[in-house]
Parts: sequence; structure tokens; C-alpha cells
Amino acid sequence: MSQANDDSTTATPTDHSRVFRAGPAFARGELEVATDIANAIHDEWRVVITMGPFRGYNIHYNIEPESRIVHLDFYSVRPAAGYNRQQVIADIQKGIQQAQDL
Repeated sequence: MSQANDDSTTATPTDHSRVFRAGPAFARGELEVATDIANAIHDEWRVVITMGPFRGYNIHYNIEPESRIVHLDFYSVRPAAGYNRQQVIADIQKGIQQAQDL
């Protein structure tokens, strides 16, 4: 999923029923991004957030069709900036659709 060594097996719930955190929690806009993504995808999919320093990107996502999880990994300094949120949502929706078509 990322360069991180985050433990994504332990997820902490958030205020959104399908968004979870795996790792440290920040309040820099990543939850809002994850919530927008969760609201834009099918109800049976969950979103898991990880974040940390030393990322070569602001956001990276990985789609796991078997478990119906979208992993979002954020650079902790700029988790909600430096990319087009609507484009990320569209890419994730396309990836989910392609995974379901297999």
C-alpha cells in the first residue's frame, strides 16, 4: 500500500460508519477526504486511513476487492492538499468498477 510500516490490521472507528483509522490520528483534513470518498463509493466498501511522514506523495490509495477496502495513505504534512480530490474519487470509483467486472 505505501512506504509506511503502519499496522493496518487494527482499525479505529471514526464518526463515519465506513471510515476507519489504522495508525496515528491527525486532524489535518484527511478525515474529510476519506469521508468524501466513502460517500462516493458503494455502501459495502470501507475506507481505512493511514498517514505518516516521509511520503513521496500527499495521498496514495490501494483498492482491495476481496475485502472491499479502500486504503488511503496520506503524507502527514499535507494530507488534504496537492491533488484534485474529485479526480481521486473518480479514479477510485473506476478502480472499484474494474475490480467488480473481473
